[in-house]
Amino acid sequence: MKFVISGAGGFLGQNLLEIIAKKTIAKSVLALDIDLSVLKNYKNKQRFSLCTNEDFLTYDLDLSEYTLINLAYARSSNFEAVKSSCKWTFALFKKLEASGCKKYVNISSQSVYDPQREFPATESDLPQVSELYDLGKYYLENWIREFSEKHGALYLNLRLSSLVGPNFPQRITSRLVNKALKDHELSINLNGQIFSYMHVRDASLALAASAELDEKSDWNKVYNIGTDEKYTIEDIARCIEDIFAKENLPLKINRVLAKANKLNSSVDATLFRCVTGWAAEYSLYDIVEEEFYQELRKRDN
Repeated sequence: MKFVISGAGGFLGQNLLEIIAKKTIAKSVLALDIDLSVLKNYKNKQRFSLCTNEDFLTYDLDLSEYTLINLAYARSSNFEAVKSSCKWTFALFKKLEASGCKKYVNISSQSVYDPQREFPATESDLPQVSELYDLGKYYLENWIREFSEKHGALYLNLRLSSLVGPNFPQRITSRLVNKALKDHELSINLNGQIFSYMHVRDASLALAASAELDEKSDWNKVYNIGTDEKYTIEDIARCIEDIFAKENLPLKINRVLAKANKLNSSVDATLFRCVTGWAAEYSLYDIVEEEFYQELRKRDN
Protein backbone atom coordinates (compact mmCIF):
# COMPACT_ATOMS: atom_id res chain seq x y z
CA MET A 1 0.00 0.00 0.00
CA LYS A 2 1.01 3.59 -0.65
CA PHE A 3 -0.74 6.47 1.12
CA VAL A 4 -1.19 10.19 0.75
CA ILE A 5 -2.34 11.42 4.18
CA SER A 6 -3.82 14.90 4.26
CA GLY A 7 -4.02 16.47 7.70
CA ALA A 8 -1.24 14.17 8.92
CA GLY A 9 -0.25 16.52 11.73
CA GLY A 10 -3.58 16.34 13.54
CA PHE A 11 -4.55 14.11 16.44
CA LEU A 12 -5.75 11.22 14.28
CA GLY A 13 -3.07 11.78 11.65
CA GLN A 14 -0.16 11.51 14.06
CA ASN A 15 -1.55 8.33 15.57
CA LEU A 16 -2.13 6.85 12.13
CA LEU A 17 1.46 7.60 11.12
CA GLU A 18 2.71 5.97 14.32
CA ILE A 19 0.77 2.78 13.61
CA ILE A 20 1.89 2.70 9.97
CA ALA A 21 5.51 3.11 11.08
CA LYS A 22 5.28 0.29 13.63
CA LYS A 23 3.29 -2.19 11.57
CA THR A 24 4.97 -1.54 8.20
CA ILE A 25 1.57 -1.69 6.48
CA ALA A 26 2.62 0.80 3.79
CA LYS A 27 5.50 0.87 1.33
CA SER A 28 5.37 4.64 1.00
CA VAL A 29 3.63 7.48 2.82
CA LEU A 30 3.35 11.09 1.68
CA ALA A 31 2.25 13.12 4.70
CA LEU A 32 0.70 16.54 4.07
CA ASP A 33 -0.05 19.37 6.48
CA ILE A 34 0.05 23.14 6.77
CA ASP A 35 2.74 22.96 9.46
CA LEU A 36 5.28 20.14 9.30
CA SER A 37 6.96 20.92 12.63
CA VAL A 38 4.70 18.41 14.45
CA LEU A 39 5.90 15.72 12.04
CA LYS A 40 9.63 16.27 12.53
CA ASN A 41 10.11 12.69 13.81
CA TYR A 42 9.31 11.44 10.31
CA LYS A 43 11.60 13.84 8.45
CA ASN A 44 14.34 11.29 7.80
CA LYS A 45 12.36 8.13 8.40
CA GLN A 46 12.43 5.49 5.69
CA ARG A 47 9.21 5.18 3.64
CA PHE A 48 7.94 8.61 4.79
CA SER A 49 7.96 11.88 2.86
CA LEU A 50 6.71 15.19 4.23
CA CYS A 51 5.21 18.04 2.26
CA THR A 52 3.37 21.25 3.07
CA ASN A 53 -0.06 21.70 1.51
CA GLU A 54 1.18 24.66 -0.49
CA ASP A 55 4.20 22.84 -1.92
CA PHE A 56 2.17 19.72 -2.75
CA LEU A 57 -0.04 21.69 -5.12
CA THR A 58 3.02 22.80 -7.11
CA TYR A 59 4.77 19.43 -7.47
CA ASP A 60 4.54 17.14 -10.49
CA LEU A 61 3.96 13.69 -8.96
CA ASP A 62 2.86 10.26 -10.12
CA LEU A 63 0.38 9.10 -7.48
CA SER A 64 -1.36 6.42 -9.52
CA GLU A 65 -0.49 3.72 -6.95
CA TYR A 66 -1.51 5.80 -3.93
CA THR A 67 -4.64 5.90 -1.80
CA LEU A 68 -5.65 9.18 -0.18
CA ILE A 69 -6.65 9.24 3.49
CA ASN A 70 -8.19 12.67 3.95
CA LEU A 71 -8.11 13.83 7.58
CA ALA A 72 -7.77 17.56 6.94
CA TYR A 73 -10.69 19.47 8.41
CA ALA A 74 -10.88 22.22 11.01
CA ARG A 75 -12.15 21.18 14.44
CA SER A 76 -14.35 24.25 14.53
CA SER A 77 -17.77 25.62 13.62
CA ASN A 78 -16.23 28.96 12.67
CA PHE A 79 -17.36 29.85 9.16
CA GLU A 80 -13.94 30.89 7.87
CA ALA A 81 -12.32 27.72 9.24
CA VAL A 82 -14.91 25.46 7.61
CA LYS A 83 -14.68 27.44 4.36
CA SER A 84 -10.89 27.06 4.37
CA SER A 85 -11.22 23.29 4.93
CA CYS A 86 -13.53 23.04 1.92
CA LYS A 87 -11.23 25.11 -0.30
CA TRP A 88 -8.27 22.88 0.58
CA THR A 89 -10.33 19.75 -0.17
CA PHE A 90 -11.26 21.09 -3.62
CA ALA A 91 -7.63 21.87 -4.46
CA LEU A 92 -6.35 18.59 -3.01
CA PHE A 93 -8.71 16.38 -4.99
CA LYS A 94 -8.14 18.22 -8.25
CA LYS A 95 -4.38 17.83 -7.78
CA LEU A 96 -4.73 14.13 -6.90
CA GLU A 97 -6.89 13.45 -9.94
CA ALA A 98 -4.33 15.18 -12.18
CA SER A 99 -1.59 13.07 -10.53
CA GLY A 100 -3.36 9.77 -11.25
CA CYS A 101 -4.68 8.99 -7.76
CA LYS A 102 -7.98 7.09 -8.02
CA LYS A 103 -8.74 5.93 -4.46
CA TYR A 104 -10.03 8.33 -1.82
CA VAL A 105 -10.80 7.60 1.84
CA ASN A 106 -12.54 10.61 3.37
CA ILE A 107 -13.04 11.02 7.11
CA SER A 108 -16.43 12.34 8.10
CA SER A 109 -18.22 12.29 11.45
CA GLN A 110 -21.07 10.72 13.37
CA SER A 111 -22.19 14.28 14.04
CA VAL A 112 -23.96 14.41 10.65
CA TYR A 113 -26.72 12.28 12.22
CA ASP A 114 -29.58 13.46 14.44
CA PRO A 115 -27.89 14.38 17.76
CA GLN A 116 -31.03 13.27 19.62
CA ARG A 117 -31.38 9.89 17.93
CA GLU A 118 -33.02 7.13 19.90
CA PHE A 119 -30.80 4.30 18.65
CA PRO A 120 -27.23 3.99 17.34
CA ALA A 121 -27.12 5.61 13.90
CA THR A 122 -27.02 3.37 10.83
CA GLU A 123 -25.84 4.38 7.38
CA SER A 124 -29.44 4.36 6.12
CA ASP A 125 -30.49 7.03 8.65
CA LEU A 126 -31.09 10.47 7.16
CA PRO A 127 -28.47 13.06 8.12
CA GLN A 128 -29.66 15.85 10.39
CA VAL A 129 -26.87 18.34 10.93
CA SER A 130 -27.04 20.75 13.84
CA GLU A 131 -23.79 22.76 13.59
CA LEU A 132 -21.78 24.38 10.81
CA TYR A 133 -19.03 21.81 11.44
CA ASP A 134 -21.48 18.99 10.62
CA LEU A 135 -22.84 20.82 7.58
CA GLY A 136 -19.33 21.18 6.16
CA LYS A 137 -18.59 17.49 6.76
CA TYR A 138 -21.80 16.40 5.03
CA TYR A 139 -21.26 18.80 2.14
CA LEU A 140 -17.77 17.41 1.53
CA GLU A 141 -19.08 13.84 1.65
CA ASN A 142 -21.38 14.67 -1.25
CA TRP A 143 -18.81 16.73 -3.13
CA ILE A 144 -16.26 13.90 -2.92
CA ARG A 145 -18.87 11.38 -4.05
CA GLU A 146 -19.78 13.48 -7.09
CA PHE A 147 -16.12 14.24 -7.85
CA SER A 148 -15.26 10.53 -7.72
CA GLU A 149 -18.20 9.56 -9.92
CA LYS A 150 -17.25 12.21 -12.48
CA HIS A 151 -13.62 11.07 -12.67
CA GLY A 152 -14.12 7.30 -12.35
CA ALA A 153 -12.43 7.07 -8.93
CA LEU A 154 -13.24 4.93 -5.89
CA TYR A 155 -14.21 6.64 -2.65
CA LEU A 156 -15.21 5.90 0.94
CA ASN A 157 -16.93 8.31 3.29
CA LEU A 158 -16.23 7.10 6.83
CA ARG A 159 -18.36 8.52 9.65
CA LEU A 160 -16.22 8.16 12.77
CA SER A 161 -17.37 8.13 16.35
CA SER A 162 -15.98 10.85 18.61
CA LEU A 163 -12.31 10.14 19.35
CA VAL A 164 -10.44 9.89 22.63
CA GLY A 165 -6.85 9.11 23.46
CA PRO A 166 -3.58 10.41 24.94
CA ASN A 167 -3.08 14.18 24.92
CA PHE A 168 -6.62 14.91 23.75
CA PRO A 169 -8.29 16.58 26.76
CA GLN A 170 -11.51 17.80 25.10
CA ARG A 171 -13.76 14.87 26.07
CA ILE A 172 -15.80 14.44 29.23
CA THR A 173 -13.74 11.36 30.17
CA SER A 174 -10.56 13.45 30.44
CA ARG A 175 -12.28 16.32 32.22
CA LEU A 176 -13.81 14.03 34.85
CA VAL A 177 -10.55 12.17 35.45
CA ASN A 178 -8.66 15.46 35.87
CA LYS A 179 -11.26 16.87 38.27
CA ALA A 180 -11.37 13.65 40.28
CA LEU A 181 -7.60 13.68 40.73
CA LYS A 182 -7.60 17.37 41.61
CA ASP A 183 -10.56 17.54 44.00
CA HIS A 184 -11.29 13.89 44.90
CA GLU A 185 -14.91 14.80 44.31
CA LEU A 186 -17.20 14.77 41.26
CA SER A 187 -20.68 16.16 40.63
CA ILE A 188 -22.45 14.61 37.66
CA ASN A 189 -25.80 15.48 36.07
CA LEU A 190 -27.94 12.40 35.47
CA ASN A 191 -29.48 13.67 32.24
CA GLY A 192 -29.43 10.39 30.32
CA GLN A 193 -27.02 11.58 27.60
CA ILE A 194 -25.52 8.67 25.65
CA PHE A 195 -21.80 8.74 24.86
CA SER A 196 -19.84 6.37 22.66
CA TYR A 197 -16.16 7.18 22.27
CA MET A 198 -13.62 5.41 20.05
CA HIS A 199 -9.95 5.28 20.94
CA VAL A 200 -7.72 6.94 18.36
CA ARG A 201 -5.65 3.76 17.95
CA ASP A 202 -8.75 1.77 17.08
CA ALA A 203 -9.70 4.49 14.60
CA SER A 204 -6.24 4.41 13.01
CA LEU A 205 -6.41 0.65 12.51
CA ALA A 206 -9.87 1.05 11.00
CA LEU A 207 -8.57 3.56 8.44
CA ALA A 208 -5.76 1.23 7.44
CA ALA A 209 -8.27 -1.62 7.07
CA SER A 210 -10.56 0.51 4.91
CA ALA A 211 -7.78 1.42 2.50
CA GLU A 212 -6.99 -2.28 2.02
CA LEU A 213 -10.47 -3.24 0.83
CA ASP A 214 -9.97 -5.37 -2.28
CA GLU A 215 -13.48 -5.73 -3.63
CA LYS A 216 -14.58 -2.84 -5.81
CA SER A 217 -18.14 -3.47 -4.64
CA ASP A 218 -17.09 -2.49 -1.09
CA TRP A 219 -16.08 1.01 -2.26
CA ASN A 220 -18.22 4.02 -3.22
CA LYS A 221 -20.11 3.79 0.06
CA VAL A 222 -20.64 5.39 3.45
CA TYR A 223 -19.56 3.41 6.52
CA ASN A 224 -19.92 4.12 10.22
CA ILE A 225 -16.87 3.36 12.36
CA GLY A 226 -17.18 3.07 16.11
CA THR A 227 -17.60 0.78 19.08
CA ASP A 228 -20.71 -1.15 20.11
CA GLU A 229 -20.30 0.19 23.64
CA LYS A 230 -22.45 3.14 24.71
CA TYR A 231 -22.80 4.66 28.16
CA THR A 232 -23.96 7.55 30.32
CA ILE A 233 -21.94 9.95 32.44
CA GLU A 234 -22.77 7.79 35.45
CA ASP A 235 -21.10 4.80 33.76
CA ILE A 236 -18.00 6.94 33.19
CA ALA A 237 -18.03 8.04 36.83
CA ARG A 238 -18.31 4.41 37.98
CA CYS A 239 -15.19 3.51 35.99
CA ILE A 240 -13.30 6.36 37.64
CA GLU A 241 -14.64 5.26 41.03
CA ASP A 242 -13.43 1.68 40.45
CA ILE A 243 -9.95 2.84 39.45
CA PHE A 244 -9.69 5.15 42.47
CA ALA A 245 -10.75 2.27 44.71
CA LYS A 246 -8.12 0.01 43.13
CA GLU A 247 -5.47 2.64 43.89
CA ASN A 248 -6.85 3.22 47.42
CA LEU A 249 -7.65 6.84 46.60
CA PRO A 250 -10.68 8.64 48.08
CA LEU A 251 -13.41 9.86 45.73
CA LYS A 252 -16.84 11.30 46.45
CA ILE A 253 -19.41 11.31 43.65
CA ASN A 254 -22.45 13.61 43.87
CA ARG A 255 -25.23 12.47 41.56
CA VAL A 256 -27.60 15.26 40.56
CA LEU A 257 -30.92 14.56 38.87
CA ALA A 258 -31.33 16.63 35.71
CA LYS A 259 -33.72 17.04 32.81
CA ALA A 260 -33.08 14.50 30.03
CA ASN A 261 -31.34 16.10 27.04
CA LYS A 262 -31.82 13.06 24.75
CA LEU A 263 -28.35 13.48 23.22
CA ASN A 264 -26.89 10.32 21.70
CA SER A 265 -23.61 9.99 19.74
CA SER A 266 -23.57 6.21 19.24
CA VAL A 267 -23.30 4.53 15.83
CA ASP A 268 -23.90 1.06 14.45
CA ALA A 269 -20.68 -0.05 12.71
CA THR A 270 -21.91 -3.51 11.67
CA LEU A 271 -21.44 -2.90 7.93
CA PHE A 272 -17.82 -1.81 8.32
CA ARG A 273 -16.98 -4.76 10.55
CA CYS A 274 -18.50 -7.15 8.04
CA VAL A 275 -16.41 -5.91 5.09
CA THR A 276 -13.10 -5.39 6.93
CA GLY A 277 -13.13 -7.69 9.98
CA TRP A 278 -12.07 -4.71 12.09
CA ALA A 279 -13.40 -4.31 15.63
CA ALA A 280 -12.68 -1.77 18.35
CA GLU A 281 -10.43 -3.10 21.12
CA TYR A 282 -10.60 -0.32 23.72
CA SER A 283 -13.50 -0.43 26.17
CA LEU A 284 -14.71 2.52 28.23
CA TYR A 285 -12.77 1.16 31.22
CA ASP A 286 -9.59 0.93 29.09
CA ILE A 287 -10.04 4.53 27.97
CA VAL A 288 -10.62 5.88 31.47
CA GLU A 289 -7.80 3.82 32.95
CA GLU A 290 -5.34 5.08 30.34
CA GLU A 291 -6.35 8.68 30.97
CA PHE A 292 -6.09 8.19 34.74
CA TYR A 293 -2.53 6.85 34.66
CA GLN A 294 -1.42 9.36 32.05
CA GLU A 295 -2.65 12.24 34.19
CA LEU A 296 -1.11 10.66 37.29
CA ARG A 297 2.30 10.52 35.56
CA LYS A 298 2.01 14.18 34.60
CA ARG A 299 1.32 15.13 38.20
CA ASP A 300 4.24 13.03 39.47
CA ASN A 301 6.57 14.84 37.09
